Amino acid sequence: MDKLRFLIETYIDYQKDRIRFNNRLQSLPPELAKETFFKALADDIQSLEKTIQQEIAKELENEPIYTEYLKHQKGVGAMMAGYLIAWLCHPREIKIYGITKKIAEKTYTRKWKGKEQTITLPPYAEVTEEKLQSKPPYIKVKMPPVMEVAENPSKLHKYCGVAPQSKRKHGQPTDYNPKLKTLMWKLFRQLMMANGEWAKIARQVKTEYAKRCPNPEKGSRKLKIHLTTKNIIARRFLTNLWLIWRKMHGLPTTQPYPAKLGHTIQPPFIEKNGKTHYLNIN
Repeated sequence: MDKLRFLIETYIDYQKDRIRFNNRLQSLPPELAKETFFKALADDIQSLEKTIQQEIAKELENEPIYTEYLKHQKGVGAMMAGYLIAWLCHPREIKIYGITKKIAEKTYTRKWKGKEQTITLPPYAEVTEEKLQSKPPYIKVKMPPVMEVAENPSKLHKYCGVAPQSKRKHGQPTDYNPKLKTLMWKLFRQLMMANGEWAKIARQVKTEYAKRCPNPEKGSRKLKIHLTTKNIIARRFLTNLWLIWRKMHGLPTTQPYPAKLGHTIQPPFIEKNGKTHYLNIN
């Protein structure tokens, strides 16, 4: 785990602890809750959270994708930017548990929810540690950044759980990262609350989609419009981030799928001094 990812996960843990502590504090009688001891505990938790937040801000200043792009997306704060960079733009090191046997190079059997399954690692994965006799058994794998191995935006959309038909299927492993799918919800909410250029685009998308949205067989049409708008905005945001990051690293890019169908694609932009500046990345 690299430093930025460690800091982001630690910050999230402390944030949850602070919220739980404050909620628990409200269960005390008012005269007890105001005691110096409890107030000092609350201050300590908040101070630790701020200290980590400051360290994350320092780390982000060394990330060109933040200083030149994400920093200028209205609605994307330091924590959101750090999460996106740590999970999508940095090399990954993961542990895969439940490994029962090695069949061939980069191919293993794994026990998952009581069922035996075969997993084959992608060609770019490097197995750095095998502990098949440990309890629990696992392998440690290193992989390049998601942005590097996603050769087109559609693969990135699928990984983040915002591609069409990205749904959890009963009894089957997900083909997306659940953490990133949840993050897309948070990203959309923050973009809308900031009321910047992305919120403006979202309102346009919602109005246009509402005109052609069919009545669903199940559920609310209003909810379907909202969810589809969220996924469209997340896909556009990720596509722009993919284009900028790959251009910065000298990697090839391709047109987004809608552009290949003849649709007009809005170029990436930044927001500075209350104005929207479109970027020429050709």
